[in-house]
Order: sequence, then C-alpha cells, then structure tokens
Amino acid sequence: MIRQLLAGAELKPGVAILLVVLFVLVAAAAMFFLYRGIRKDRNRYIADKLKIGELNKDSFDDLILRRFHSAGKNTHFSVFFIEINDAKNIRESFGEKQFAGAVNTLVERLYRLLPKGSKVCLYEYDLLAVLVDEDLDKKALSDLASFCLLEGRKTVSLITRVRLELDLSIGVNSYNAFSANFNAFKQNLELALAVSKRNGLNKYTIYSSEISNSESEEYKYYQEIKSAIEANEFTLYYQPVYDLKNNVIFAYESLLRWNHKTLGVLAPGKFLNILEQSGDINWVGAWAFEQLLIAQQRYKQKNPDKNVTFSMNLSPKQLMNPNLTDDFRRVLKKYKVPANEVCMEIVEFAMFDKMPEVHENIQKLVQCGFQIALDDFGLEMSSLKRLENLQVNWVKLDRSFIDEAKDDLLIGGVANSLVGYAEKNDFRIIAEGIEDDVTLDFIKELSIPYGQGYYFGKPKAPAEYDI
Repeated sequence: MIRQLLAGAELKPGVAILLVVLFVLVAAAAMFFLYRGIRKDRNRYIADKLKIGELNKDSFDDLILRRFHSAGKNTHFSVFFIEINDAKNIRESFGEKQFAGAVNTLVERLYRLLPKGSKVCLYEYDLLAVLVDEDLDKKALSDLASFCLLEGRKTVSLITRVRLELDLSIGVNSYNAFSANFNAFKQNLELALAVSKRNGLNKYTIYSSEISNSESEEYKYYQEIKSAIEANEFTLYYQPVYDLKNNVIFAYESLLRWNHKTLGVLAPGKFLNILEQSGDINWVGAWAFEQLLIAQQRYKQKNPDKNVTFSMNLSPKQLMNPNLTDDFRRVLKKYKVPANEVCMEIVEFAMFDKMPEVHENIQKLVQCGFQIALDDFGLEMSSLKRLENLQVNWVKLDRSFIDEAKDDLLIGGVANSLVGYAEKNDFRIIAEGIEDDVTLDFIKELSIPYGQGYYFGKPKAPAEYDI
C-alpha cells in the first residue's frame, strides 16, 4: 500500500520516510492492543476456571479420591499445595480485585510451566492446589517446585506503579503403593506445607516418612493455632509505662494474647514460635498494628488532653519482611495517624543483627517517622558501645539488668552513666520488671525516669485500662 501511494504521487524523500514510520507505528499499536485483548481474555478465562467446573476445592478432592479408588500398580501422580504468604494483608491493602489479578497471573505462569495435563485450582483464598499426572522422581519434583517458587518471585503488577513479588510456600506429596487413603495423603501434604512455612519464605518440602515421624506433633499444634487465627481468638492486651517523676502514664505497650478455648489466655511464649515458623507472624503483625491504631484513636477520643504513646513489638522474622514499612504506612494513612505517635519495640539481638534486610527495615521505619525502642537491653559493654550507632527513642532495660544492679555497685554505676548518656542524646530510659516498692525505690535512686511492671499494672484487656 505504501509503495502504491508513493508511486501515485511525487513525494519528497522526507515525507515518504514519515509515512513509512507512521505505518509501522500504527501496525505496532494494533499488535499491542490485540495482545492485550488476548491477555485479558486469558486472565478472564483463568478467573472463571478458578471458580467453576472441575477446578474448585470439592471437585479437586473428588478428582484425587477417584485416583485412589482406581489406583493400580502403574498409578502415579503428585499434588502440590502452593500457599501465597501474606495473602490476607495483600487483599486488605489492595482489595479483592487486585489480589485476584495477582493470583490469575501466577496461575497463568504455572500453566506454562507445569507438564501437559496438569490441573490447578484455587483450593482456598491463599492456597493453590496442583495435580501433576506424571511419574516424577524426587529430583524432578524438586526441580518443578523450585521453578514454581521462581515464578512467584517474578514481579506481579497490582495497580499503577505498584509491583509485588509473591512469597510462596510449597508442600508436595506423591502417590505410591504405601499411600493408605485420601485423608492420610492430604494430611501428609499439609504437613509438608507446614514444614516449608516453618523453614521460611519461598521454601518447598517433599513429604517423606521421616518428616511424619519428626513433625506430626508440632503439626497438630500448628493446625490448632491456624484454627485460632480463623476464629479470631487472638487479641491485644495492654500494659502501662509510667513517668516516675510525674506519676502519670507515659505509654501503653501492646502485647499479643491467645484466648484459648480451654486453656484460657495464653502469652506469646506458647505460640509465637509457631507463628514465626509458619510465616503467619507477618499478617498477624499487620492485624495487630491496625488494632493498635484503633485502640489509640479510641483512647485519644476519651482523653484528648493526654499525650500517651502506644507501642508494639516487632519480631526478628517481621523485620525480614521487605514489605513491612509499606504495609504499616498504608494502615497509618487509612486511620490518619502520624507515625511518630507509635513506637516499634525491637529486641536487642535483632537490632544488632547482621542481616541487611533487618537493618534496611529499621532504617525505613525511622525514615517513616516511627519511634524506635531497643527492648531487653542487657549489660554487655559491647551493647553500650554499639548504642552510639543506633537511632533509638527508648531503651528498655532488661529486668536482669536491674536485679544485678541492686547487688553490684559497678553495674549500678553503668546504669547511672547510661541515664546521663540518654539525657545528652535525647532518648528515654525505661526500667522493666518493677514489681514492688523496693525495686521502685531503687529505680528512682538510679534516676531512671520511666518504669514498667506488675507494680503499675499487669497486661490486661483494653477495656480494663479504659482504652
């Protein structure tokens, strides 16, 4: 067409070149919109497939059951459980539609990767189930699981200028002559997934009898905690921090508790390790932060003249989450709370952790405006020396520090020096574990200006402190 146009008219060379360029641009644009239309149709197709027909939870289970009922010597298949870590937080931050788009993108990538005839379904809102109808040895399963993890780490576009890498955990179980029944097969698959989550983000585990022998009891407890999360049995308690000079509440520390159905209220020592191992600590932490802001706003409405800071604890595992500060920033924006009204408490060994992700997250929290507390500060001189390089607003002295200072004049002198150093460098010293008048009087002798402990109040439900 361009040649005919040029032949029918005498055009200057520059005009002819311009026409050619325009033609190429129009053709490229047409191809782009055609490709985008095909991609949209593909995504829509996948979204439909996730919800209907054979690719839903019940029919997927029926499919595996039929495999068991018709199994013979030559029956071979494997099932993958692929969990999207932090899915709840992604849904709440970006909305159901954006999360569904991210899942569809992942499913599309998996279909391109998996052997022909494989089936994928959205088993739960954060869990994909994959049936691979081939006889794969352990190495082939390992390679396939590794490739699935890599697909999750590829960037997914949620909304304009927002890119996300999905962190996955994968459990794998293969049918063999020793697979007793469907229920046992599924339980072992869930056990493999739980082990992967315990080992950290982006891990996979292939079920074996050795895993069953060593992990089954812990898995049962993990399942109980998982049910507690779904039943909203976790809550926040609060403990006051006192300004000892003016005898007023200076801050409230929030503390996670589990309202167990039969055992009553359980402290974090009973469940925190499992939450960290499974990765659930990330979205539980995001939930706790939102609850903290709600409580803070409620308290300010009741006490508009009081300037009280609310704090929460961050575990080392949370500090390895690359989305931590961005997630918190979105919640702050939602409730219109300035970051400097919240203090993040970080245990001493995490503050000095050599992992770059931890240091980067602490710096991001500081840059966002959060106050930072160094929790469980100990006696080691290395800690005192390294304190010079940290940007902290509070230093909370471990109870053992105070107990030893009572009997050791040298340690008492260290405490006095620390108080003087804090005054010069504009951060607060808080003594933890105050339980009686003797300890309180000793704290005041050391000129430590803030205190916390059962003497002032135990951790309690918010209503008991009128929060």
